[in-house]
Amino acid sequence: MPISGLVVTFASSLENHADAIESLRVIPEIDLGQASGSKLAIVVDSGTQNRDQEIWNTVQALPGVIDLAVAMVAFDKDNEDDPSPRNRR
Repeated sequence: MPISGLVVTFASSLENHADAIESLRVIPEIDLGQASGSKLAIVVDSGTQNRDQEIWNTVQALPGVIDLAVAMVAFDKDNEDDPSPRNRR
């Protein structure tokens, strides 16, 4: 499962983009994080890489969004399926 930490940058302060932020809230795979000035941190936890890309495209297309920066991307998988020594008990 892809998990992405992203920073959304708006054209002006977040107060001017309430509708776009509300659009982010209704996407179940997105958790809103810290906000400062015109920047909003979000975490996207989607089931597939395709869904992850759909969400990124949706965020980038929101009114007022001028940048979507990647802070972190991880591909999480269940520990039970991972045969590496660190996951053996």
